[in-house]
Amino acid sequence: MSKGVIMHKSRVSGGCGSGRGGTSTSSIARKRTAAPRASSTRRDLLLTSLVTSAGILAGPKRGEAKATYDKRALEELTKLFGEAIELSNKGDAGEQADDAWSRIIDFDGSSSAAWSNRGTFRLQRGRWAEAEADLAKAIELEGGINDADGYLTNNYGNALGANGKWDEALSAYRQASFAGSQAGDNDLSEISDANHALGLLQVGRDADALEEIRGLLRRDPNFLDMRAAETAALWAQGEAEAAEAAWNALQNADTDTGLYSKQFAIARVQGRWPPRATAALSGFITVQSKGNALDYDGKLRTYDFGSK
Repeated sequence: MSKGVIMHKSRVSGGCGSGRGGTSTSSIARKRTAAPRASSTRRDLLLTSLVTSAGILAGPKRGEAKATYDKRALEELTKLFGEAIELSNKGDAGEQADDAWSRIIDFDGSSSAAWSNRGTFRLQRGRWAEAEADLAKAIELEGGINDADGYLTNNYGNALGANGKWDEALSAYRQASFAGSQAGDNDLSEISDANHALGLLQVGRDADALEEIRGLLRRDPNFLDMRAAETAALWAQGEAEAAEAAWNALQNADTDTGLYSKQFAIARVQGRWPPRATAALSGFITVQSKGNALDYDGKLRTYDFGSK
């Protein structure tokens, strides 16, 4: 669940995903050759990608869109989307990019893609309340959460989690996973299920989280983020030997990248996972019953895993 969290494959999130809880947006590594840094993978794209201009006419309302815009208006809308995407892809665009999405909303407040992208842009920048409001509006425009795009719903879960609404976030992740299953989109289903598992860790349902994490690993043994999450869930439950075994399995699976070495693992998950999950992994790495992680307010928080 990522700033992140998080996650809209063609028009974006824990990192969780990111916003946190969006393993973000959001955010999962497969085994591959890469420098030891928090680099993008196919699942990371769920946290970082934005709608393309072609997305204006994509989906079941394509005919309705053609009927709604005359040629000049459609050209202007395409131009505005292009400008917003370009600015959003610049790391230092900040308010300019946000303003660009707002101009599209001013031009056509019925564009769910514009609300979704502005919400995701704000989610990636830690503007949690504004992100939630924008994503909720996008879902409303798409007919409600049962009909909304799955990536949008997953991002909405990330925003809800960041605002402390974890029951609603977990429900959103489940709906996003269902949407992925219905569409045959395994990436969406896996990232949403991973965010759900990490959300369970955040609310202290460690045994349930571990069960879901292991289910994901049975489906995909190279799901490195979930191998790290297995270590965190076991440590959170006080199962030190099992956590060590899970960590060794992660290291054996991550020989090519080093993304989840003790040196880089926390940097890899911080900001994509919810804070309690990050703190559990930190506690394991430092061999402490307490672990630290940045909370959604940017402050360092300590979680005690030895008080069960």
